Amino acid sequence: MRKVVFRLFLISFLNLHAQFDAQLSQYMLHPTGFNPAAVGESGMLDVSGQHRLHWVGMPNGGSTTVFNINTPFKIAGKQQGVGISFINDNVGLFINRTFHLQYAYKIKIGEAALNIGPGLGFVSVGFKGDSVRGPQVQIGDYHDINTDPAIPTTLTEGLNLDIDVGAWFTFKDFYTGVSYSHLNQPVVEWDETHDFRPVSTLFVTSGYNFTWKNPKYVFKPSILLKTDFSAFQLDLSTLVEYDNQYWGGLSYRWSDAVVFLAGIHIGNGLAIGYSFDFPVSHMIKASWGSHEVMLSYVFDIKSGDSSRRKKYKSIRIL
Repeated sequence: MRKVVFRLFLISFLNLHAQFDAQLSQYMLHPTGFNPAAVGESGMLDVSGQHRLHWVGMPNGGSTTVFNINTPFKIAGKQQGVGISFINDNVGLFINRTFHLQYAYKIKIGEAALNIGPGLGFVSVGFKGDSVRGPQVQIGDYHDINTDPAIPTTLTEGLNLDIDVGAWFTFKDFYTGVSYSHLNQPVVEWDETHDFRPVSTLFVTSGYNFTWKNPKYVFKPSILLKTDFSAFQLDLSTLVEYDNQYWGGLSYRWSDAVVFLAGIHIGNGLAIGYSFDFPVSHMIKASWGSHEVMLSYVFDIKSGDSSRRKKYKSIRIL
């Protein structure tokens, strides 16, 4: 039977910049969520979680939950990194989940370092067909049915192998990374007549740490570009960190939102961050904005120390 290929680009419902992969505003804090080559960069065991509520005030605005754990290790004196990434993205009629085992191999180039590595795992896509309100016809007196064969009419879900790949380059206070999701172009089969093909996304990010005359202040601009080569999304961000303990800043997501960010290192390796997206697109008519919370914990396996002072030798993590 002929399969109906269901290609929908997911983000912001009516947003022009459509992507399949999850949207996070605090991307600069834990880039392992979109680049497997960043695992192990903090030099410590790093555990983090993020939860985002999309478009508060709009029905079925959705939510995203992200969990990452990664650590560096050595084999034969060669520095490497390994980690796990799990993402649950519930947006509109779709429930998208990814689970990846991540690995990075570090190549020293003088004072610089280049990490390369894959993320191997699974992608799951669910569709709430029983919630669809599509084309209908009347049967009898008041009985309506969905007549579009391209749309499932029940709750359905499928799973397939998923491969990501990335590279991560650091030099002193500068970093840049490139990654590509769904490299193998997985096809998620829902049933005999419906399947779904996640859209592959190219991620490009970069940032730099500027220390002011007063060394307690560090200025941290960063950028994230996402594209599926038919649409794009661009985040321009800047954070200011004070005394290695507090941070705050702003982001602008192109034609979408202004983002306010803040956070604090609580102590003993714990940190918490918050961001609020204020929409600047047509979404402002339907939503009060989006909220995102981040919680992270770091621990030095070798020394048994969870001091945040040791952790922040990494230029990419606050």
